Amino acid sequence: MNSTLRALESIPDVEIRENEPLARHTSFRVGGPVRVLARPRSERALFAFLDSLRELEVPFLILGEGSNVLAPDEPWDMVVVQLHLALSGLLPSIRKAQGPTVLYAGAGARLPDLLRFCIENGLEGLEPLAGVPATVGGALFMNASTSFGAISDHLVRIDLLDPDGARRTLRKEQLKPGYRTMGLPENTIILGACFELGPCANGELKERVDTILEQRRQSQPLRYPSAGSVFKNPEGQFAGALIDKAGLKGYRIGDAQISEKHANWIVNRGKARAKDILELMEKAESVVYRTFGVRLDREIRILTQLCRNPAP
Repeated sequence: MNSTLRALESIPDVEIRENEPLARHTSFRVGGPVRVLARPRSERALFAFLDSLRELEVPFLILGEGSNVLAPDEPWDMVVVQLHLALSGLLPSIRKAQGPTVLYAGAGARLPDLLRFCIENGLEGLEPLAGVPATVGGALFMNASTSFGAISDHLVRIDLLDPDGARRTLRKEQLKPGYRTMGLPENTIILGACFELGPCANGELKERVDTILEQRRQSQPLRYPSAGSVFKNPEGQFAGALIDKAGLKGYRIGDAQISEKHANWIVNRGKARAKDILELMEKAESVVYRTFGVRLDREIRILTQLCRNPAP
């Protein structure tokens, strides 16, 4: 890894951190040190860095806000790449009269920053995502949604990078957005996307966002670190209700706990470890299946199962 690290460090305009604790970069606040965490500072630097990973045949992982993942406790010999320095641009089209505006958002842009931009510029359509802790890329990959709407609702197109380094664009009609999926080709990297947004008064947009945020505060356990919903809702049912009826609300392993406020959330009450969280997930899956015959499908992704192998 030393020679590989030297080669990666020689690429201009890339911030390299060695043995960086993933606990600093995941919303669960768990995770041991990763061998290399890289932050390209420009699009050119990002492409050069990814080209080098392919040439060196180094597996890697793209990490956004770390809000829907579980990182390993142990040191991990992996290259993790973050996009928020290279791909965080927000660029609206020129609005004609009171017609719609097409807004381009880079994959590394954080949703709170995107919503703030929309409020300031009077662009409606994405406010249902208020309070979702994700980057644009992560939200697109999972087709992030709330009870108010999904990110795919106003999607026009997504710009992608194929495993061999080729860029391509897919329009919404070429995709099959669904519950917690955008139907993207395997091993592609999201670079950004365009959204068609309508005009709206700034004050009205801010009021909508504030209302949604208050509802989230009332119904979700935001006091402790978490990764949001742990399981997808089975068709016609709610995962949280099943876990609650199975008697697991408040169940605790170490400092990891199935939330007393929302049973489909696991919270870190202080010093939880990934193994504690995973054990809680497995406990919920086992008890719900034994009690109701329903198999829970995980929404949280295990990072060690997601590394990308560069194309040969």
